[in-house]
Amino acid sequence: MIPKNIFRAYDIRGIYPTELNEDVAFKIGQAFGTFTHGRIVIGCDTRLSSPALKENLIKGIISTGSDVIDIGMSSTPMTIFATRYLKCDGGVNVTASHNPKEYNGFKLYDKDAVPISYESGIEDIKKIFESGEFKTGNGTIIVQNIKEDYIKFLFSNLKVQKPLDMSVVVDAGNGVAGLFLSEAFERLGVKVHALYCEPDGNFPNHAPDPSKPENIEDLQKKVKEINADIGFAYDGDGDRLVVVDKNGKVIHVGVIFSLLIKNILAENPKSKVIYTPLDSKAIEDMIKNNDGIPILCRVGHTYITQKLLEEDAALAGEISGHYYFKETFGADDSLFTSLKLIEYLTKSNKTLADYENELPKYFSEVSEANRFPIKESEKFPFIETLKTEFMINGYKVDTLDGVKVFFDDGWVLIRPSNTEAVISLSYESVSKEGFDRLKNFVNDIISRIPGD
Repeated sequence: MIPKNIFRAYDIRGIYPTELNEDVAFKIGQAFGTFTHGRIVIGCDTRLSSPALKENLIKGIISTGSDVIDIGMSSTPMTIFATRYLKCDGGVNVTASHNPKEYNGFKLYDKDAVPISYESGIEDIKKIFESGEFKTGNGTIIVQNIKEDYIKFLFSNLKVQKPLDMSVVVDAGNGVAGLFLSEAFERLGVKVHALYCEPDGNFPNHAPDPSKPENIEDLQKKVKEINADIGFAYDGDGDRLVVVDKNGKVIHVGVIFSLLIKNILAENPKSKVIYTPLDSKAIEDMIKNNDGIPILCRVGHTYITQKLLEEDAALAGEISGHYYFKETFGADDSLFTSLKLIEYLTKSNKTLADYENELPKYFSEVSEANRFPIKESEKFPFIETLKTEFMINGYKVDTLDGVKVFFDDGWVLIRPSNTEAVISLSYESVSKEGFDRLKNFVNDIISRIPGD
């Protein structure tokens, strides 16, 4: 029996081979080829199980009469680019993103590379998967290398005077981004030092998740050791970015998002910018203060890209280190983000510290420490109970993503993870006194979370 929870809010994901294996991949291919019939781009990351899962996924797709363009080992942003660039009807990247090596999965895209969420298609694909009612036919496979087209495309959206007197350290974590990082930065005209850019699904140096401090220690050391100007760390499928400055200090996501907001709105006044309920109010302030239009969206790459495309927004971002651009068809492309950061830093003659100082200051707590395990079956009912309770007690709440409670001087957000059996809590205030009061409010909620 295949666990139903592999069909998730943003993708299909599970542990290989107990939850996802070659037979499941074939059947998912049949379901996707039935749902998205036509020409479909397929790529995969560096995980040890990815080639076999990709091969069987492709077999399932072509058995429905759909055709496949196999682009080989590919970052998720590259698969998105190929789906749009090659005018295909859909795309799939075989990846489990930043998860540990025993995981794998499928990120799914519709025509025009619009990501498929549970509501916009994954639920329907699940129903087709379970019904076994697949289309039949004899599709074809074309193998195509689009790396050069992808890099040229990114550079067509840059405005950089080369060469640049700058040195960078990049850490791919043995993920797929390592296949093109050095080439891209050298083409930009900067000196680049590469860490762990050899594809290796064992992830021998550290896990492919740069959001965890232990996974960027080598990057921090190398930046300081060689006196580099900046360091970039990437996740397993190349859509998440962490930035460190010349002193090896991790730069908060809000600072990076703010830097992008200021420069993009300077070029495109009155443009829309997408942000999430997890973001500090400082982000909304930055958008408004720089002649932009803030648009709120729930957390998750599928929802954010869909919203960016619907609103024709210039930029989007989220606290996990994903940045989305109109130029990249709404993709959260970490390589493009890196290149744009270098462009804006060199053009503005500002440092990362300068941008950090310009960001409005609030007292905030948004961290991995505020994530609490809970039984999967109790995750959403717990949030619903809180919603009802807060409304009965007269609190002002927003239920776009979890439940957000507003106070005169701050807010508290309690939300269920869409990918894990976890409840997360975030809170922010304009003052230290307000922050301490909200902390007590949060601690009371934490004490009520049923354990996993």
